[in-house]
Amino acid sequence: MCFRPPYAGKPIKCPSCGKMNPPKNTICIQCKTELKADEQQGAPKEENQQ
Repeated sequence: MCFRPPYAGKPIKCPSCGKMNPPKNTICIQCKTELKADEQQGAPKEENQQ
């Protein structure tokens, strides 16, 4: 088994090509698509519109 250290972030999946990228990347290493902040956080943020 391989364990990820607690300080290491989760890989980010590119929405365009599906390539897994290191957590600190801002662009995909394969297709050069910009990785949005929502994808880097792991879950989309909900905006409260009031």
